[in-house]
Amino acid sequence: MDKFLELLPYSGKAVVSIFIIALAGVFLVRSKIISKDSLRVLGHLIVYMLLPCLLFHKIAASVSWEQLQEYWVFPMTCVLYIFWGLLLGWITIKICKPRKEMESGVVAAIAFTNSGYIPIALVIAITTIFPVFMNDPQAEDKAVAFIAIYLLAYTPVLWTIGYSLVSGKKLSDITLRKLFPPPVIGILAGVCAGMILPLKDFFCSADGFLHPVYRAAGVIGDATIPCVLILLGGCLASGPVRGVVNKRTIFSVVLIKLIIFPTIAICYVLLLRYLGALPANMLASIVLVIEAGAPPANNLVVMASVANPEIEDGMATIIFWTYLSSIITLTLTVVAAMWVFGA
Repeated sequence: MDKFLELLPYSGKAVVSIFIIALAGVFLVRSKIISKDSLRVLGHLIVYMLLPCLLFHKIAASVSWEQLQEYWVFPMTCVLYIFWGLLLGWITIKICKPRKEMESGVVAAIAFTNSGYIPIALVIAITTIFPVFMNDPQAEDKAVAFIAIYLLAYTPVLWTIGYSLVSGKKLSDITLRKLFPPPVIGILAGVCAGMILPLKDFFCSADGFLHPVYRAAGVIGDATIPCVLILLGGCLASGPVRGVVNKRTIFSVVLIKLIIFPTIAICYVLLLRYLGALPANMLASIVLVIEAGAPPANNLVVMASVANPEIEDGMATIIFWTYLSSIITLTLTVVAAMWVFGA
């Protein structure tokens, strides 16, 4: 217990630091310095340029064929997490009985985590703040690479099953383009550049022919996290809408998504390590737990606003309360993971 309490301030600093930046987005929107239309433009900038550059830059430097073979468990875990989330979501709507039109949205909120923006921002903060990682200059790149490998499975499933749940459309209506959005293209480009040695030398070596491209991608990618968190704060600035989702449903989503799910994940990761399916790598273990304990994907609100405005307010309300609650739950999740996996 002493170790747990010792780790708590570091975890608190890591989580609070990312939400302080999000508060800047709340301030900018509430002060009418930026509008909802500006947030939409910022969202497009993140998806189409900043995040692909960040993922390409981090992956190209740190990924290798051996690492992909070693960490195949990340995409497998992603599929398992989503399956568990769909099952728990189905149980939730049977017990809590939200409005009929919100049922699929509640299931999606439990099944689909913010697997990119929040985990990336959090692991960058963790590798900077926790003393155990300060002697490893590659810790940040490794952590982002783990998340990118996870996203290879997550993103296509989000934009097929997740989009189908929120929009009410059939899976057959989903276009191929949604399976390969710019962030996935950035991941695939980074994997190719990291695994093909001549390309890695061209991009990552200081005297490489394409090193200016790699360096420019790094500079652009560095803007991703502050822009993402400002966007998140801006999207939450309007607050919840009363009456669109019953309190029992909101409480259940918070309980299952932010407390029960990461608890299951810690036990699951311990099992993986015991079976030898996951190397005894503390950073890899923590990333898998964070992926389970992060709040729902804010892209669910974007999907609803575009394809099913009838549930947009309900999704925004669920997102608001889960993100607010995650300030506490993520802090405890990170501490628990660091404590269990040997910080």
